[in-house]
Amino acid sequence: MRADFRLMKDLAQICHTNAEKKINECKGLFQTFAQNEHCKQKQKDWHLKFVDTPTQINGFKYNAGNMIMGPTASGAPNQFDIEKCARDMERKCIAKMFTQVPMKNWGIFVGDRDAQVANQFKSTLKNQMDLVGYEAGDPQVFTVKPGMKADAWIRELKKKLNDDI
Repeated sequence: MRADFRLMKDLAQICHTNAEKKINECKGLFQTFAQNEHCKQKQKDWHLKFVDTPTQINGFKYNAGNMIMGPTASGAPNQFDIEKCARDMERKCIAKMFTQVPMKNWGIFVGDRDAQVANQFKSTLKNQMDLVGYEAGDPQVFTVKPGMKADAWIRELKKKLNDDI
């Protein structure tokens, strides 16, 4: 869906509207509530009352600051202004973290009927870790039998978990 330019453009128009447009949409919704008999009855039953215009308050907006990620190819930290990149934040964060502890010894616990799901999860997680440069070894996969019983999970977790995992 992200590759569909038209869809993303239409979605951006809905999600990234200005405050005035959002206020007008709210006013329209409240007018609909005021005109609909079912809505009027529910408001009465629940002791709700909607005003026609939103309350205006004064506020202060703090600067979000910079996000500092791990080093780029040149060795300098990858740094960007959060507010300027707000709509592109997800892409900007696909990078090595500022500091990250490698996961060398870790595991995945899986029910005996879910081996295929666990393999897909393991593969997807490895792809994502590679994408952001996260250092991790292959996880151990622990199969819980029977996977539908809570006490089997507790027993397997107690048996396999230790300070190294």
